[in-house]
Amino acid sequence: MRVVRVSFFLLLFLSPVARRVVLAADDLRTPSPAIKAVCECANFNAALAEAQRIYASREDDVSMPLTPVMHDRYRARVDAAYSAAGCLVHCTNVPEQTRNRARVLLAESGFKDASLGALEWRARLNVVLAETTRCLEVEPQNRACHLWYASSRGMLAKGSWNPLNLRLPSHLMDEFRLARGGMPAGHDFGDGPATRGEAAMFLRVPRFAGGDLAAGLALITEARRAASFDCRIANRLIYAEALGRNGDIPAAHAEYRAIVDRGLPDCSPQRYENAVAVEQAARCVARLDAAPGVDPGWDEDCRRP
Repeated sequence: MRVVRVSFFLLLFLSPVARRVVLAADDLRTPSPAIKAVCECANFNAALAEAQRIYASREDDVSMPLTPVMHDRYRARVDAAYSAAGCLVHCTNVPEQTRNRARVLLAESGFKDASLGALEWRARLNVVLAETTRCLEVEPQNRACHLWYASSRGMLAKGSWNPLNLRLPSHLMDEFRLARGGMPAGHDFGDGPATRGEAAMFLRVPRFAGGDLAAGLALITEARRAASFDCRIANRLIYAEALGRNGDIPAAHAEYRAIVDRGLPDCSPQRYENAVAVEQAARCVARLDAAPGVDPGWDEDCRRP
């Protein structure tokens, strides 16, 4: 059998922050300021609520342009939440299904920290995969665990030379659909991350492994009907990419420019992620301004400065 390289780009649909980690994985940043989230198994619910509060506060005081202080504050809060969740998932005095709430926080926060080097980033992905696998063993219908299971497994397979991984894209597409839970495109989890995952699979996976550019454009176009679509700029980046990959580069150029001109949406709690995405869109605009009608690097989504 001919060995075929399958290059996965699954991370690239979920978090602009995580995308930067892959591209600058060895660029270790300054240590995050310490924020303590206590893990007390005897007070599991209170400890988890505090970790969730700290995680939710990661977006506080974010504006454009992003500053080093904002980056540090964000990383510190994400790291604190991840650390606490990593402890809480091992609280043996708590039922497994209850621990799944901590596993979801562990998975979400595990994808957010932009301060990691390549080894630590991969280690976190392995932890996320292990915990979401356990989550689905305990609770097979847990949609959030399907989402983060597919995301972490896809990232760990990125660049694999194993021909058996040719089956992986279709399996991960099924996982993203399970994460959507039958909801219309763009309506899942508030701002459509499972829809983004499925659309990105269509757009970025080679056709022989299940990719379909037209299907990716159709799906993300359908998602635009969701009232929350414009609240998450990652949705608009996928839409612009879908236009470009399907040959309409002028329309993609216009969408990137509209993202930059509009700035941060008021309807989303994901201010940091949106701010990073605006910076990415600005790089896409600059490339397309310099070379109109030319592919600006869809495989990289203009991520490299």
